[in-house]
Amino acid sequence: MKTAVELLRPAIIKAFQLPQDLTVSQWADKNRVLDSKTSSEPGQWRTDRTPYSRGIMDAFNDPLIEDIVIMASTQVGKTESLYNMIAYIIDQDPGPVLLVMPRESDAKSVSSKRLRPMLELSAVLSSHFTPIGDDITKMEIQLDRMILYFSGANSPAGLAQRPIKYLFLDETDKYPHFSGKEADPIKLSTERTRTFWDRKIVKCSTPTTKEGYIWREYEKSDRCQYYVPCPHCGKYQVLLFRSNVKWPEAERDPEKIREMRLAWYECLYCKGRIIDSMKQKMLLQGRWAPEGCHVNERGEIVGAPPKTSKKGFWINALYSPWLSFSEVAAEFLRSQSYPELLMNFVNSWLAELWQETHDQTKPEELKKLCVAYKKGVLPDGVLVLTGGIDVQKDHFYVIIRGWGYEQESWLILAQRFETKQELIEVVFNTYYSFDNPDKQPLGVRLTCVDTGYRTDEVYELCRAYMDISRAIKGRDRIFSSPLHVSTIDKYPLTGQPIPGGLKLWHLDTSYFKDKVTRLVKNSFLDIEEAKWHLYEKIPDEYLNQFCAEHKVLVLDKKTGRTYEEWRPMTPNAPSHFLDCEVYAAAAAEMLRVQDLRRDSGKRIYKSSSGKERDNYGRGNWLNKKSNWLRR
Repeated sequence: MKTAVELLRPAIIKAFQLPQDLTVSQWADKNRVLDSKTSSEPGQWRTDRTPYSRGIMDAFNDPLIEDIVIMASTQVGKTESLYNMIAYIIDQDPGPVLLVMPRESDAKSVSSKRLRPMLELSAVLSSHFTPIGDDITKMEIQLDRMILYFSGANSPAGLAQRPIKYLFLDETDKYPHFSGKEADPIKLSTERTRTFWDRKIVKCSTPTTKEGYIWREYEKSDRCQYYVPCPHCGKYQVLLFRSNVKWPEAERDPEKIREMRLAWYECLYCKGRIIDSMKQKMLLQGRWAPEGCHVNERGEIVGAPPKTSKKGFWINALYSPWLSFSEVAAEFLRSQSYPELLMNFVNSWLAELWQETHDQTKPEELKKLCVAYKKGVLPDGVLVLTGGIDVQKDHFYVIIRGWGYEQESWLILAQRFETKQELIEVVFNTYYSFDNPDKQPLGVRLTCVDTGYRTDEVYELCRAYMDISRAIKGRDRIFSSPLHVSTIDKYPLTGQPIPGGLKLWHLDTSYFKDKVTRLVKNSFLDIEEAKWHLYEKIPDEYLNQFCAEHKVLVLDKKTGRTYEEWRPMTPNAPSHFLDCEVYAAAAAEMLRVQDLRRDSGKRIYKSSSGKERDNYGRGNWLNKKSNWLRR
């Protein structure tokens, strides 16, 4: 019968066994086995299959490196590099590990379908299992010298419970901005590593936009890129898709390009044709070089690498041994006409940032729409005036715009007012004269007033001028229609609407910003025939505020779908005059100004006295008869 000492001797020997003098890549080549269920090439791991992964993995062994940032496309083996680092830790340098995935369900799947099979398939790793059963509900794997924890970025409890020496953050750009009611999940999990002076933090993701986490981290690093030699001229270069991946000009069928392998890579220097069969040899001779350095023809890094504890790596799908140049070209051709697919191609195949700007107007461009008429004077084509008021805490921004046939329009007034009395006088009590003295002056037919600030005060203003004003609230694609009405004035006891009482109009601001932008962009197509006009000597404040926002394509991290959204060009940039133009355009749509056409027979109704405002019918905004716009 064995004594207690004899029973414990293997565990004691293992506990005091010194780690082998191996890098992560050397350890993986010796001990890692790929699972047939999750790998297209099961069996013994070979770093030479993806030579660029050697530099990524071996950065883990550099004692001066604390953070490793991997910004990479899909299908280049970046996740397997992470798993090799974890496997190396288990066998060579044990310590508590936390692997964070975007969702808790992702973390459970990785634990059961990727990491546990990895441990079971390797004789070295499986020797570290203990008789203690793992609790999947706790999302951890118990090993003889350490515990491997798993968590979703959406689970604050999983991120904040225990000290961690090694932190792995996978697909960071899919993380939520907050973990439940807690702080940023990346910050929350990073704080768990404070107590370890020799901690390692590895962050990995395909990029999204400049706002994405992985890009911000990569920018702070030494920004390494993988240089490979041209098989023709020997000059080292970084593989880039744009202008370098070529295929026959006359061929646009992606399936034919892919099946017949018609695409090639053109050398940046000698313009030589690089085909797929040359790629593997190029990769084996490749070298990682940080920004500010390059690789000469002898494969030597030229320049002084920066001293940093944050190592960054960037690599795209052109380097993948599993993808041909033709497959990448075909994917581009399939995606180029569809924003969502193109965004995925740029992010997931090229590992590049999606350039968010979709619709953007520049002040100097907008100024081209100024024509020769003065502020406050009506050009001949104006048939009706609408207004937009943006209410601030202690002042107001006002737009008055004139509309004519075919949605042609002229800016009549863009001004800031400090007092409500000034506002009332200019918007509600002023008739504006034409530059043609034979035409009767016009007053503002309908004004939309924002209720975001001083709400009760705005309601009282709109009640006082109910025939020519509407209280509005901007929303972003909340309703199926761009205009939606709710009741403000109700009987206290029954909650029923008071007849003739105040209503609140909800505007789809994205819809009306799109509309205003479309009218402006159409005018740029032919300045001589422009239909969106600004008066001469337009102030820079108006131009800058009108151009303060742009339309961007945004990725919904929960659904994986993209949607368009208007956002400020720079943080806190004022856009009050743009908002006013949106409100004035909404007022015009309420009046059905878009139906005013020269051949429609519709006209602006005028009373016998010529004072249009006196005949503005309360509550009856639309009338399809000849006096369809009443005032």
